[in-house]
Amino acid sequence: MKRSKKLLLLPFFLAAAWLGGCESTDPFSIPPPDFSTVPDPTPISGIEPVEIENGILAYVHEEGFGPYFVTARDDVSLYMTLRTDDGEIIYSTFANSRTEPVLLSVRESGRLQNVFQFSILQSFTPGLKASLLGMKTGEKTTFQVSPEMGYQSAPSGSSTAMFRENTLYYEIQISRIFPD
Repeated sequence: MKRSKKLLLLPFFLAAAWLGGCESTDPFSIPPPDFSTVPDPTPISGIEPVEIENGILAYVHEEGFGPYFVTARDDVSLYMTLRTDDGEIIYSTFANSRTEPVLLSVRESGRLQNVFQFSILQSFTPGLKASLLGMKTGEKTTFQVSPEMGYQSAPSGSSTAMFRENTLYYEIQISRIFPD
């Protein structure tokens, strides 16, 4: 009889242990990035824009150097911050106090990606790829990308669909080019 009473209490103790051991946060959720360490945008006032393609203006802050320029086949190491026309940061290599550049495949950068929020893949647009082409090591440029070259064709329900009508600003500095 004693044994059956103990067995009846077992589910209660297991439930209490399970509830007490669970955290209040979802272990599978990805926390949003900390954009507090992202530098302020480099001003573009006073810089004459260059139209590099229909819907994309380039504001060059620092000229690049070296024998190589970015081609569609290359991988590049870069620093990048992507903002909307109202200043909202979508992605930045400087998030979460990072100071190192990230590696990006230029050949993949022109395709819209339906991915997790907060991934560099989220920044991929036709405008990004067109902006990267021709840049040199050390070059720092802000690119103004029209909605047509940005997220206008992003699928409904994607993490970037809310930016379909926004003009985008990519601030990019090329750290290194890995020619193919």
